[in-house]
Amino acid sequence: MSHYAKLAKLSALSIAIGILPILSACSNNNNVVPSSSPVSTASSSSSTELWKQKFDPPITITTAIVDDGASRGNAFKPGESMEDNVNLRWMKENIGIDVKFDFIVTKSEDYDTKLRLLLSSGGKLPDAFRAHGEPLQSLLAAKKLMPLDEAIEKYAHPGYKKLIEDYGYAMGEVKKDGKIYGLPSFYMGDEGTVMWIRKDWLDTLGLQPPKTLAELENVLKQFTENDPDKNQKNDTVGLAVPLKEGPWTWMGQTDAIFAALTTQMIHTSDIRSFWNKGDDGKLSYGAIHPDAKLYLQTMKDWMSNGYIDKEAGIKDPSKSSELVASGKAGVMFGPAWMGDWPLSDATKNDPNADFEPYPLPAGPDGLVGRAEKSLIAGFTVFDKDFKNIEAWFSYFNKMFAKQLEQEGDPFFDPRWKDGYYEGYDYVIHNDKIIKGDYEAVGVPADKWPLKDGRSLDMRFMMTNILGGSVTIPYSNDAPVKKFLADPDAEPVTSKEFDVKQMKKKQIDGQGVRINQGITEGKNYFTGPLTPTMKSKGELLKKLATESYLKIIYGDQPMEYFDEFVKQWLDNGGQKITEEVNEWYAENQ
Repeated sequence: MSHYAKLAKLSALSIAIGILPILSACSNNNNVVPSSSPVSTASSSSSTELWKQKFDPPITITTAIVDDGASRGNAFKPGESMEDNVNLRWMKENIGIDVKFDFIVTKSEDYDTKLRLLLSSGGKLPDAFRAHGEPLQSLLAAKKLMPLDEAIEKYAHPGYKKLIEDYGYAMGEVKKDGKIYGLPSFYMGDEGTVMWIRKDWLDTLGLQPPKTLAELENVLKQFTENDPDKNQKNDTVGLAVPLKEGPWTWMGQTDAIFAALTTQMIHTSDIRSFWNKGDDGKLSYGAIHPDAKLYLQTMKDWMSNGYIDKEAGIKDPSKSSELVASGKAGVMFGPAWMGDWPLSDATKNDPNADFEPYPLPAGPDGLVGRAEKSLIAGFTVFDKDFKNIEAWFSYFNKMFAKQLEQEGDPFFDPRWKDGYYEGYDYVIHNDKIIKGDYEAVGVPADKWPLKDGRSLDMRFMMTNILGGSVTIPYSNDAPVKKFLADPDAEPVTSKEFDVKQMKKKQIDGQGVRINQGITEGKNYFTGPLTPTMKSKGELLKKLATESYLKIIYGDQPMEYFDEFVKQWLDNGGQKITEEVNEWYAENQ
């Protein structure tokens, strides 16, 4: 009986379901001033032109931000800054919002320290600001933040309300006593794993792209043993994978492998994920589930056969990618953006190197899957005494509508139809909107946004009081489909302009992700660290990651898994499981 036939006999499985957003766009009368607002009033506008909302006299909103200088090269024009730029002037003139910064720091740790000091001293918090982790929980415990359910209902863009409804399961950090205390900023959600393989190696060895784990194992074997680069040396391996932090990371992750064998999502280096939901409605830690043995046995076999980089256990994603760039590995899993960096670096050593994206392989029971990456980038929270939440939403809704770009949206500001500000993120040349490659298309140098020919990266400037970027999950999917169908199609919306700038391999990778139609397994615990996580979490993460590596490398037999699970439970894991389920019962 084959290795995969044996695996097929193990374990009945449950399925974790991820939900895609469905955006609605009904009208919402947001020009009613709440009784809690100050004397400033918004100028009247019809329910079909809410983008015209303006406050007179202007309202001041205070905030705080981390400015680490990382994007200084193209974040502002010479002479402009975070505190003095085109967007702040536009906001005051056109919306009646005057943004002031209580503090600007260069490091995230300094930002958190500032919040702690304000909390301990009783100082005034900024009106609207970003918070997460321990400072956020301290602010919640001290009742310093504004509950937002009523404001969301009154003022939020209906599409954003729908996102909060669809992705409420990911907002555990800002839920307390049945209320929401923070507004999420979302990631795009398009980093789901695809399988990248050297097509030139497949062709050289006469192999077809693998559709199953068994076929993938054969590809790894051939890439390792049959000299796919034809240099007459035994110097290649099949799979480049970073295992220093366990099965799940930001690049090179092996979620497609364990998802082909079980619906138990697995993470070892983060005690907060993955917590899977069982048939009984209870949450359990995936890394200790018996099904994890299926994954460990597969990785153990591949490692012992030499199909995996022997140094995987001490490599992080960047180090693991060097093996790919050097032309010594033929398969690596990861997001679609890998089609540019780091996979394109392989051509520096071999001009014929051709990494292509392929659908994820199926396991012996026909399972195909991947884990959902975090969809929440952070939260905007508000001082409990903030009186101008309507004004904050007037700006946020413009930003959201700009991302949505939906016809008839009453929040969409037509002044931003081509971009944000002419001469900053776009120019108009010969009656065409140009958003890059200015010299190549003949734009005179005096019209370039920056002297070196680049556009400004507007994200830093535009999110001053928003606590994070304004992103609609999966909103790149439609433009990706458009350019896959017709690579020469003209971009019409800002989103299409952005996608058009992607490298072809990245668009191809996104197409593979979209077209395979996988429902991603999600993490059901999104709350703050539980008490036992705080005291025992680091110990348990180290125990899990090291135990997995011992088994994969053959330092311990497969039976050691049961001993590891017992140690995990006895050293705080059982208590953490109880705490997680208490949280879930209160917040699901």
